[in-house]
Amino acid sequence: MMDLNYIQTPLRNQTIEEQIKDFYLLNNKERTYQHVLGVAMAAEKLALQYQEDIRACIVAALLHDISAVITPQDMMKIANELDSAEKIYPFLLHQKISALIAYEYFQIRDLSILKAIESHTTLRSNPSKLDMIIFIADKLAWDQPGEPPFKKNIEMALNDSLEAACYQYIKYQFDHDLLLFPHCWIIEAYRWLEKSHCK
Repeated sequence: MMDLNYIQTPLRNQTIEEQIKDFYLLNNKERTYQHVLGVAMAAEKLALQYQEDIRACIVAALLHDISAVITPQDMMKIANELDSAEKIYPFLLHQKISALIAYEYFQIRDLSILKAIESHTTLRSNPSKLDMIIFIADKLAWDQPGEPPFKKNIEMALNDSLEAACYQYIKYQFDHDLLLFPHCWIIEAYRWLEKSHCK
């Protein structure tokens, strides 16, 4: 990754939770930190509900937006390959760059955690349980005023499965024309979910 001299890094002799917290706060991303804490809480509940590794869910949740410290312009320079949506909306790169930071700065070597971080905004086809938990937890931990308009649909779908919840969220986005330029991964995820689980 590029040497970005404006990024402040935490001390290494801390727990990973302390390092992550300091990384956000040292780089003036307190609001983002509060969001990822909410995502971690939602992910922990889903992990318990769906018998997934709680620790992996919490770590992935805390790191999923860690690239908030990097400018969109630098994300464009760091990224190797760009989807058409990422070229128009560089912010979409943040999921991939967050996985890169998790690997390089925080020494995360668990590929399941890295993949969940990498697709937390768009999901992808044939997602793992961890992928879906981070995807849904991110949506439920709404970082806007009020409750998310799709919350009821997702919560009802969670009574059936993670796949149903992911499908309902993506369907809501398409039905309400909220995706200005859909990323190829979210299209692939939608088709896969529709074909495999939501006939």
